[in-house]
Amino acid sequence: MANVVTAISMSHAPGATGWPDAPESGMRSRIESIHAQLAQHLEETAPDLIIAFLDDHFENHFRNLMPTFAIGIADRHAGPADYMIKALGMTKKENISSHPEMGEMLLGELIRNGFDVARMGEVEYGNNLMTPLKLIRPQYDIPVLPIFTNVFSPPLTTMARAYEFGQTIRRIVDNYPEDMRIAFLATGGLSHWPPVWTSESPEDDAFLQRMLRYQTEGKQVLIEDPHLYEDLCEYEVRMAAQNQYPLNSDHPLVNVEWDREIMEAFGRGDVDYLKSLSYEEIEEKGGHGGHEILNWMAVMGTMHGKPANILGYEPVIEWICGMGYLQYDV
Repeated sequence: MANVVTAISMSHAPGATGWPDAPESGMRSRIESIHAQLAQHLEETAPDLIIAFLDDHFENHFRNLMPTFAIGIADRHAGPADYMIKALGMTKKENISSHPEMGEMLLGELIRNGFDVARMGEVEYGNNLMTPLKLIRPQYDIPVLPIFTNVFSPPLTTMARAYEFGQTIRRIVDNYPEDMRIAFLATGGLSHWPPVWTSESPEDDAFLQRMLRYQTEGKQVLIEDPHLYEDLCEYEVRMAAQNQYPLNSDHPLVNVEWDREIMEAFGRGDVDYLKSLSYEEIEEKGGHGGHEILNWMAVMGTMHGKPANILGYEPVIEWICGMGYLQYDV
């Protein structure tokens, strides 16, 4: 039988690997300490498989086809995508083993339990997985099964449904017939307003209009616009310098009060409060990047709603993201 050995939720800001030295030294030291703690924890718990709850940053899914839930089923997946390697401060694409047998079981059982989950083949990872792994498991030697939730193209699933999704996955994993040590990993969040196009984006922002075309038409756009992701990182650096999104606005990049409220709710295991959060509330207080806590909510479901250990939180303006870290005891 499968045995769950740990569960972790953590932020995945691309700046954490792309421009890691940007925050002031004290903040940087505290974050590095958390990463080291999580790396040691993974070493000690020794999972055979990481089931990763991720969102797709338009590496694989686009606005013309955006499933609410999807599972990547293949022997291995690779990342980061070629056009993101430089932006994420990496030197090459990594091939990361997966577990198609577990993926097939999850897909079939989730559908039988009322979740309409899409099948994906081999996927390309972005900062959704590659940034966390570089920070806490740079050997890239633990197989990963990716499970995707749509967080960027409304309508989105609810926090309550994400929790039920995680609960169902845990029941399926617990009944897996082979001996296996399982880690759950959720990435994303907390509050941030990343430079992707949304329906609220200003029409006169040339970069966000480029993102709209990419998000809608897909990777073929990169043939004509090969520096899009390098320009995205430069846009984020400019946002951080001005603490504004979109540029030339008066909107700050991180909502510390909301981030702490969310972290404390996970820390006390307040399932009812988290389930009650609406799309509109998260959008207003946490930004369109704040919806990534749907991944955290799924992992909370896999852990039956128990309180999480809060490892730390830092409002990193330089990475335009509230960086939060949780770990569950099992």
